Amino acid sequence: MSYSWNKPLENLPEEMTAIWSCTKEGCNGWIRDNFSFKDVPVCSQCASSMVSSNKILPILVSSDQQIKLYRKNQRKDTKS
Repeated sequence: MSYSWNKPLENLPEEMTAIWSCTKEGCNGWIRDNFSFKDVPVCSQCASSMVSSNKILPILVSSDQQIKLYRKNQRKDTKS
């Protein structure tokens, strides 16, 4: 079986993550709290105010080494 580095990761580990959600009805804008540069951001899609909440999201992998390790572990799991 061949593996592509562009192949989407499956079964990513998730965690409860602090986010900011848009308050405007019909807008689905949100941002991870640690990606916001403001104490209280405004929605980048509609410029409405946002409220703090939580959402279960995939854990962001911060380095190429971590991505390689995760993919290597995925391959091991599929061979078992």
